[in-house]
Amino acid sequence: MGVFATIGCSDLLNFRRDSMLQFLLIYPFILGGILRLLLPWVQSGLQESIGFDLAEYHLLIVSFFGLLIIPQLVGFLVGTFLLDEKDQDTLTALMVTPMPIRAYALYRALTPALVTVLGILVVVPFINILALPFEQLLPLAISAAPLGPMMALLIASLAKNKVEGLAVMKGLGVFLLIPIAAWFVPEPWQWLLGVFPTYWAAKGYWLASAGEPFLWVAAFGFLYTCAIVTVLLRRFQSGLYM
Repeated sequence: MGVFATIGCSDLLNFRRDSMLQFLLIYPFILGGILRLLLPWVQSGLQESIGFDLAEYHLLIVSFFGLLIIPQLVGFLVGTFLLDEKDQDTLTALMVTPMPIRAYALYRALTPALVTVLGILVVVPFINILALPFEQLLPLAISAAPLGPMMALLIASLAKNKVEGLAVMKGLGVFLLIPIAAWFVPEPWQWLLGVFPTYWAAKGYWLASAGEPFLWVAAFGFLYTCAIVTVLLRRFQSGLYM
């Protein structure tokens, strides 16, 4: 816990110095507010003008902005911290301190996961469109939790600085497009897109909204993404020793 407190204080100082990171923290709430206020108005306008019923896609929109945007932003936030520490040789300095590298890596995995869960539990009800009750939303938020550290570790592995990190984050947006594509793919072929970890949380949300069994989907998505994070963490720790 002492390790977590030490790194947490350092992260808080870095966060207070960077206005872009502060904006990322409130960005999901800005999106949620826009959806809450404008989506019904846009739906009504499209229905009256061209006869297009946007309500058929509300579930897709809410699952995308409520469950998937948050771990990407949290991953970029933590990935930025990792890039800063890499640039400042902080990670190299850790090698000669009593702080266990495993504890540091565990902190970097758990922090985005916890923030992702809390973000989803707040933003989805805030959007207030097709929101699930807490007892259903919680397991889906936990299912999406490992997506945060996965994004962070991918950014830290593929980028050399913040500018490249932003470009990598945009590139990782393909993970967010998969659930959108899956929406239009009929079953059973849709399940093939489950090779992408972002599919499972969105699919669980769709099943829960339809009153169908979803816990097994949430559990599988959680375990599958955790396995990916474990591999990335091992590569990350190995890189510290090189």
